[in-house]
Amino acid sequence: MTIKKTFVPKRRLANELLQAILAASSDGIAIVGVDGDFLEANAIFGRMFGVNSEQVIGMKCVEVLGCEKMGGHAGCREGCMVQQVLRQEQLLSPTEINFMPEGTLSTVGLTMTPVKTKNSRLCLMIARDVTALRNAARMKTNFVAMITHELRAPLNAINGYLDLALTGAGGELNEELRDFLRRARAGSEHLYALLEDSLLVARADAGQWRLKREIVSLADVVTNAVEELEFTATDNAITLTVDVADAFPPIYADEIRMQQVVRNLLSNALRFTPDGGQIRVSLRIEPNRNEDISKEHRDVVVLQVSDTGYGIPLDQQQRIFERFYQCSDTAAARARGQGLGLAVV
Repeated sequence: MTIKKTFVPKRRLANELLQAILAASSDGIAIVGVDGDFLEANAIFGRMFGVNSEQVIGMKCVEVLGCEKMGGHAGCREGCMVQQVLRQEQLLSPTEINFMPEGTLSTVGLTMTPVKTKNSRLCLMIARDVTALRNAARMKTNFVAMITHELRAPLNAINGYLDLALTGAGGELNEELRDFLRRARAGSEHLYALLEDSLLVARADAGQWRLKREIVSLADVVTNAVEELEFTATDNAITLTVDVADAFPPIYADEIRMQQVVRNLLSNALRFTPDGGQIRVSLRIEPNRNEDISKEHRDVVVLQVSDTGYGIPLDQQQRIFERFYQCSDTAAARARGQGLGLAVV
């Protein structure tokens, strides 16, 4: 018995396989030429941007992404950097764009990768609908912000009554009871600081965070932050030293946020400094040698918090300002925090 085999040309087989992959993919896939014209696109890609997939072919990238429409999304032209992709010959960092193809806000994540063939250079564009993920993250952020905000009111009441008790408004206090109330007040301040950090991060994620600048005394900000944490330092036999000139000039800044910065730096130093150690806070003015600050500013204010603690390994120093990051090899038992302090700074 003879079985006849059907011969299928490799080129035809490869083309059919490519079309099957494009049709089955849950992501939008398109190929863009060097002139910014779409050469190929699957149905999902066109649907994401409200364009028929057959119409996409031959259209300009800026047209498909809605860059030429009135009120187009802010990140639109970032998604059309075909020339940059081909010039650098490397994958660009993913970018997200917001747009309203059918009156409903959508968020699409775009990844652009250069592709070389024998005769041409192309750009592969992968689009993924992340609207549901972003909406869920936004709801979570709003929930955290709401809960944190609601907790501030009763905590403010607790702090207020503790302050009244410490002034003797409820009767004379012996030294032991006064010490108890001071420690309760310090603990309440710490809890309030944690709420402020969480609220700040939630507001930043929701795009609702704004600075309220005014003329403030940075020396007073440092003093207040030190007073908030002096009981923690005392309990751990840590010496807190403040070095600020008497006639230190005022600065233009958000006083509440600056106090948050100083408090978080001090709190971090306290966690990573062993019993009997030292922490020094200093303020000084020095010539501007910072490459990131305009040379129009001849002098800068330097706020420094130094300690005799465990230090941070070199391979981890670049990550200490990431949210929730914790150094892995510290010997300090009390060094574990929520991982937001330096991220807020």
